[in-house]
Amino acid sequence: MRRVYALLGLARRYGAARVNDACTIALVVDMLDVHRLKRMLELGQVPPVTSSPARVIPLARFLRPASQYALPLALPERPAQGEPDDH
Repeated sequence: MRRVYALLGLARRYGAARVNDACTIALVVDMLDVHRLKRMLELGQVPPVTSSPARVIPLARFLRPASQYALPLALPERPAQGEPDDH
């Protein structure tokens, strides 16, 4: 209950909109500490809430085709016909 009363006190002191913005930012980063939230409001470090841009996977600048990564397989040498096998 103390956390609730502390949060209500912050809303009275700093205004509901400002506390709501700070709470939104705090919840995004999983910060649940009322004292840190109070510190954010005291220092005025409540950046505006902006929606994050859509996550787009950028094309690789130096992307090479898969054939360049293929390893050349060396075939085992077969003894010529007529030569004795070492095994």
